[in-house]
Amino acid sequence: MEHFDNGVVPAGRTVWWWLALGAVLVGVTLRVWQWWLGTSFFIDELAVIHNLVSRPVGALVSTPLDEAQVAPPLFLVVEQACLKVFGSSELSLRLPPLLASLAALLLLWAVARHVLDARMVPLALLTFAVGFTFVHYSNQVKQYASDTTVSLLVLWLALRLRDVRAPSARFWVAAALAGLVLPFYSQASLMFFAGCGAALLLLAFLDLGRPRLRATLAVVGAWAVGSLLSLVLAKQTLLSTDQAFMHYFWREGMLPLTGRLPVVFAGELAERWANGLGWPHPTSIWVALTFVGVALLWWQQWRVALLLTVPWVLSAAAAVLQQFPLRQRLMDFLVPTLILFVFVAFQTMVRWAWCRSRGLGIAALLACAAPVFYSTTRHNLPPFCVEDAKTLYAQLARVRQPNEAIYAYYGNGQYLRWYGPQYGFSPASYYLGHCYRHEPGAERQYLKEVDAFRGRQMWLIMMHFDPYEEKDLTAYLSTIGRPGRRITVLSRMPDESIGYKVAYAQLYDLTDARRSARTSAATFPLVPTPDRPADEICWSCYGPQVIDNSQQLALTCQ
Repeated sequence: MEHFDNGVVPAGRTVWWWLALGAVLVGVTLRVWQWWLGTSFFIDELAVIHNLVSRPVGALVSTPLDEAQVAPPLFLVVEQACLKVFGSSELSLRLPPLLASLAALLLLWAVARHVLDARMVPLALLTFAVGFTFVHYSNQVKQYASDTTVSLLVLWLALRLRDVRAPSARFWVAAALAGLVLPFYSQASLMFFAGCGAALLLLAFLDLGRPRLRATLAVVGAWAVGSLLSLVLAKQTLLSTDQAFMHYFWREGMLPLTGRLPVVFAGELAERWANGLGWPHPTSIWVALTFVGVALLWWQQWRVALLLTVPWVLSAAAAVLQQFPLRQRLMDFLVPTLILFVFVAFQTMVRWAWCRSRGLGIAALLACAAPVFYSTTRHNLPPFCVEDAKTLYAQLARVRQPNEAIYAYYGNGQYLRWYGPQYGFSPASYYLGHCYRHEPGAERQYLKEVDAFRGRQMWLIMMHFDPYEEKDLTAYLSTIGRPGRRITVLSRMPDESIGYKVAYAQLYDLTDARRSARTSAATFPLVPTPDRPADEICWSCYGPQVIDNSQQLALTCQ
């Protein structure tokens, strides 16, 4: 079986090369399909977009973003350029993450050829190509796709700089320049700049005669300068309240420096295999194989293993030090190497089987392919869409009568501000509720808001809602009025990857005086709710979901 170390690629194009190309084309097709469908922006995307449309480029990159958002400055500049050149459509603003994700497919192919046997490369690429998290975030106006791409680029640069045949001087210069620029496009990639840079320096010192030490020092020095400058800028553009909010929101991704650390870390890896990539349960199998693959890679290609594992060590250390969460989509930039580790373990099994017989080797190869193909059945194909505001508002605009009022739960704030005018919903045509979770008697405040619509017919629009608040509202409205027509729009996402599975608009007839007299906002029996931690009460109204009719609700938690 062919095995490629240090980027040595065999002459000609084998069947495995064509299969790898096919895997890349599958990934391209899924990503372009998702992009071309132009599904509704999600609430987090709209928070970023609000900053893009409301700020000049200078303020965009030099001052803290509004609505609890954090994004790399160059990413924002590129997005704003698309906004100005191509317009404000979903296709325009999602073009940068799409292109980044397409580039990531090619970069992983290049990296995989340094790490894996030819027969394993197509399967590793297919895992990445069909992985839900990579398809979904290739079409989100967020930096997660760029984080993955830049991290893979840094890893590929590091592997090329360690090729048996030293790269040209031009390549060394290009690698240095990349380190001066790319940290401003991807903050998460700093783990790779720091990790691969440290590994390159160590390897250069260990080389006999140290022929590449000076060039390596220059490249890694440029990486260090770019990374430090990007960190300084990031620190200046992050409010203390935003930092506290992010720390609360991603608190579960901060690893504990206790005996539970291995268990928590393994749990985060398992979550990516289950929800990010859709591999079958028990995912503890893939977590175990990850560590087996790491050990085997160190045994087989310790220099390559060093480049792949040091970024993981730094990321875990940052999570232990409460500086960077290692969780869910924020660790997607590390997942391509996670895939490579598992396929290193797979390839050892396939090599063993192939040495005994070709038939046994083919059987082992098919066994390795099984979880990849399973992921395509467990995670439906695109389109993926969370909270399809466009469809809901379009349907509501068609059926709503002029005399029917609209009460929009406050989770609609971002959606109505962006999509409302497109479907005839001006701010004067609806009442947008407020968030009261941080106030005493919060549950009854929502009931008081809808009391203003007694004697009228009213549409209740529920998006991005808390289930307990929704139950209180709908139970109260069903008591003082009669439910009528309902418009329901389901999210299209894998079951385990989303907390907001439905958005709907419900018509209530509140004109019956006898029904209205049954109860009041002050006396209505509320749905029992669990006690919320103080941090959750403090921060749950913070961020993009609290836009009201006039301005963003500013809430600072001390």
